[in-house]
Amino acid sequence: MFSRKELLYLRALIFATLLHLSSALQLEGLSTKKPRITKYTMKPTTSSATAVPSSLSLYRLNAASGATCILIQTDALLSIQYRDKYNEDKEADSFLPDQMDISGECWEDESRITMAWKGFTVNIYFSKTPGGERWYVNSVDLAYSSSNKLFEHIDRPGLDVKLSTPPGTLLFPTPVGKSYTCDNEVTITMFAQDENDKSGHLAKLYLRELRMQSFMYKAGNAWGPTFQCSATGTYRDETAPIAVGSTLAVATVCTVVGYGLWRYFKVKKFQYGTMA
Repeated sequence: MFSRKELLYLRALIFATLLHLSSALQLEGLSTKKPRITKYTMKPTTSSATAVPSSLSLYRLNAASGATCILIQTDALLSIQYRDKYNEDKEADSFLPDQMDISGECWEDESRITMAWKGFTVNIYFSKTPGGERWYVNSVDLAYSSSNKLFEHIDRPGLDVKLSTPPGTLLFPTPVGKSYTCDNEVTITMFAQDENDKSGHLAKLYLRELRMQSFMYKAGNAWGPTFQCSATGTYRDETAPIAVGSTLAVATVCTVVGYGLWRYFKVKKFQYGTMA
């Protein structure tokens, strides 16, 4: 049995270990919750015939029947990172205007909306899950020329650039019949999937106050019930809590075992000393 002094020492050792791990966990958690600095404030307000706030734009794609297939309401900004001829990294920004050339396709389980303006073309592809219970965005791509006037002193003009989200993208999964709604700023990152790409460009599409719905087949602007995004705009990953919990348990066991070994050899050494 441990003496009272040894028990007090063991408790203090375990407490110090737990305190150290707890502090590290708190610092890690705080680092992921720093106040966000948004990319932009709000695009310039313009008059609009649609019944939406003046700072937001409404994009609609109708099916062949005339019924609405896709609705997207947002305040969007496209930001592209490129390099100029002075070998400096630059950013070119373009708000998505209220009026754009809208086209696309509407099918039972897949749909696409194409939005074009000032030499830029964005395609958003929608799909349903195998059971048909949810819809989601499976790809977003962007096409433009590097000679676009938006890019000042670009290093490689005349390139046809195509950027897209990675394969296997699954964005905004939402029950069919409902509209995905998020008050937080959503960022979609696109980069070249072709290893022969020579532009080296990176694009980010910032979506503020986003409301989106596909597979609607309704007349007018009739949204389905809202499906609200999470507080952070993302899904919670349980990997970190499990890893930290496992580390804490292992550290505690190692502390107890280490102390036990230390005590064992100390007692054994003491016994050998008395026998001599």
